[in-house]
Amino acid sequence: MKNQTIDLILQRRSVREFTEKPIEDEKMKLIVECGIFAPTARNKQNWHFTVINNQDTIEEINRLTIEGMQRLGLKREADYHVFYHATAIIIMSSLIEGFSELNCGCAIENMAIAAKSLGIDSCIVGQTRFMYHQANAVDINRMLKIPEGYEHDVAICFGYRKGDNPEVKPRKEGVVDYIK
Repeated sequence: MKNQTIDLILQRRSVREFTEKPIEDEKMKLIVECGIFAPTARNKQNWHFTVINNQDTIEEINRLTIEGMQRLGLKREADYHVFYHATAIIIMSSLIEGFSELNCGCAIENMAIAAKSLGIDSCIVGQTRFMYHQANAVDINRMLKIPEGYEHDVAICFGYRKGDNPEVKPRKEGVVDYIK
């Protein structure tokens, strides 16, 4: 029993190679709106979305993240790009209180599925937390317009993919039990 929504969920992949084509403003606003309509524990909506399509800012976040990773001894290929050269990213931050990370996760997934429905691919990126090991958190939060009292949670990058949709990776078996 399938439908369009289920098909989108099953087709969505983490894409790691994007074209240079920018995402249209109307589509980006719709993607963000879908994130804002995600469920939150006790309807707190304790999040903040920083939408970035300025390539200089994306490159600066990439640089800070890679330098933070290096500081921690995490090695990557010389040409590694945290956002895979995507043309847009969203940084999620939240008030750190009950279920804030879960709330951001719901918003991220809503946005990933909404993007897929518009022909835009995405990749959820957790490595951006390493930028805080490189530079002053206050400066980073100011650059990313993260409100005072909020902390970085996760990022997601968006773009038009190069090539075919990545293959489905095998799913682990034995991860579900039904109790009737």
